Amino acid sequence: MKTLKASSIHAESPLIVAQPPNTERLLQTGIQYKSVTFTTGLVPRVLGPSGRLCASSARFSLLVKSTWRPDMRLLLIAIVAICISLQGCGAQNDFPENQKIPGPIEASPEWQVIELDQPLRINREAFQQGLHIVVDPEEFSSNSAHEDALSNDPEHFFDLRNAENELVVPEVVLVAENGSEIRVVSRSNIRLYEGGLTVGMRMAPDKVHAPSPPFPEGVEGVSAFRIRSNIPFTVDYFWWLVERHPDMQY
Repeated sequence: MKTLKASSIHAESPLIVAQPPNTERLLQTGIQYKSVTFTTGLVPRVLGPSGRLCASSARFSLLVKSTWRPDMRLLLIAIVAICISLQGCGAQNDFPENQKIPGPIEASPEWQVIELDQPLRINREAFQQGLHIVVDPEEFSSNSAHEDALSNDPEHFFDLRNAENELVVPEVVLVAENGSEIRVVSRSNIRLYEGGLTVGMRMAPDKVHAPSPPFPEGVEGVSAFRIRSNIPFTVDYFWWLVERHPDMQY
């Protein structure tokens, strides 16, 4: 097992080209969320400080698998479109817990330990917080963006596909300051304005379509983490992010 030393630095949330609706909430409604694709010609100045779209409209397509009638599916798409267009420009995501861990780091089938000079802190008020693995979108895509059997596996929905169309499954275990270990799994994908594609790693829920639970009680910080992958790939860097919080406007 290889051990690497890493320095984490505080940084504001990255600018996001377009963040899909809360997929975990959609899944709770009984809809199988398939993919959301945004296309927009918006320039950087229309992105709010939280990285969310700050504009009156954006063209997008939403694909869902559902037993709902066609008119009900159209109603859902309309609601999602309105929610996206109303996302506020004033939302701030400059929480002190946000940290960037520089790379690159080569993930392989062998476990690697990333020891941090400063612990990653848990925000107990956050609805959603996790470790984002950032990769090059020219080399990887989200598994959910494909239309085949692999993309229909809910346990790998937010994993990656490489240029050879192979399913790349990163595994991460967080090591808390108190010595406990926390397994996190892929729960989201985000496209960054600066060019990255992320795999958001959070706590595994009891059921596939349930929201990620909070971090265990007694865990206040993460001093290290382990990473490996079934297929080797390059991690450009990591983001430790508070993604949803009562103080953020949606």
